[in-house]
Amino acid sequence: MSASLSISRLSFTYQSWGIRPNDPLFANLDLRVEEGERVLILAPFDKGKTTLAKIICGVCPKYFPGTLEGKIALFGKDLSELQSWQLLTECGYVSQNPAEQFIATTVEGEIAFPLESLGLSREEMKTRIDRCLARWGLTELRGANEEELSGGERKRVLLAIQEAIGPKLWLLDEPFDDLDPRWRTQLRQTLIEKGKTVVVFASRYLAEFADLFDRTLLLDERRIIEMEREALLARFAHVGGDDLPNPMKTQQLSLASSHQLQARNVVVERQRHRGTAHQPFVLDVENFTLNSGEVVTLTGPNGSGKSSFSRLLCGLDEAKGGAVFLDDKEMSERQLNRNIGYLFQNPDFQIFLPTVEEELSWSLRRRREIKSSEVTRRVKEAAELFDLVLEDTPSTMSYPKRKALQAAVYYLLDRPFYILDELDSALTYHAALTIIARLRERGAGILLITHDHVFAKHVEGRAYTIEAGRLVQR
Repeated sequence: MSASLSISRLSFTYQSWGIRPNDPLFANLDLRVEEGERVLILAPFDKGKTTLAKIICGVCPKYFPGTLEGKIALFGKDLSELQSWQLLTECGYVSQNPAEQFIATTVEGEIAFPLESLGLSREEMKTRIDRCLARWGLTELRGANEEELSGGERKRVLLAIQEAIGPKLWLLDEPFDDLDPRWRTQLRQTLIEKGKTVVVFASRYLAEFADLFDRTLLLDERRIIEMEREALLARFAHVGGDDLPNPMKTQQLSLASSHQLQARNVVVERQRHRGTAHQPFVLDVENFTLNSGEVVTLTGPNGSGKSSFSRLLCGLDEAKGGAVFLDDKEMSERQLNRNIGYLFQNPDFQIFLPTVEEELSWSLRRRREIKSSEVTRRVKEAAELFDLVLEDTPSTMSYPKRKALQAAVYYLLDRPFYILDELDSALTYHAALTIIARLRERGAGILLITHDHVFAKHVEGRAYTIEAGRLVQR
């Protein structure tokens, strides 16, 4: 059997943009993937799995400067000798952060762009586009803009693009994240289809992985490690901290005061302005409550209104009916915004300053009653709690680290309530639970949106779901 992917003695170090030099991510890393093989590579965040995926598909260090050594071959061809257009059919990549891969103004345009680059006929392009839109439940969204899509819908667009192109090697970084159970099943079936060579990178071992892969590997200590499966999973749990006690189970809360957030007879409506045939969806919320100190989970299909409801709760959008109350007092959008912290699915929507220190201190310095020395103390404390380096540049940090920075910013704002939208995406269970515990330690009530039912069980609180356009308590 010939190799789809062959990596020999790979070493890579990012170009340093800060005051401290970057350490090498890999040292003498070797990997071989045979044609038709499905391989899972597990790695806690900041071990280099996303960087390795980007190196294999040729975008790093081309667009992410660094020093690369070693040999990489795709289907027997030296990667350094392949042009970008040649890589389209050799290797396809789906990012853990879908937003970084969108370039067109519509869903249909996203799928059409690479097909045009392949020089396909108009008839063949239309056939492939229609087929993939239907397969991934995107037909009614073909004219929608990326900004109008949910996180799960964005991920499905990227998967539809890969299916339309049909590369020989699929590189998928956290592909099951953001997808609801229906589309996780669809992805499993797609990967099992005969003839695909698949490499999946993941920060958690999901139930959907069972019996899916021919081999499971571990990325740790700057190299790929292969061992007996059970021993490897045990080592992975230890490296990622998932064998440690759940930090929420033994947490002692400091409840200075008790509050209740409530939505009564709320109607959430969202119009996709550019969708061709897609009607606005309406979500009815008869009664929703969140109390100080508790963690409530919210699940539901992709595009069912979880994030839209969250935006309404924190004052970013206006309800079409009903109202939101804090301690039985009806709240305006401005008042909600000052009391509810909303951590977006994509942390890049909330990070905008050059360094971690500036990002953490920006809101505190706007409050004139806080002395400069106190700001410095709080910022340093938050950086230590969330394992951040003050001198680091957020734009060059890993996606999970940017999530930790996003959480640290809200920790310093000390809101009585938080909404965490797909916090667990790209994080180990222990890392995500630790962030929840940090935000909750002063008595905050937390609404956690997730598609991972195993993760939701770790929280052990009340749960809501969205069914047929209604928010219901389970």
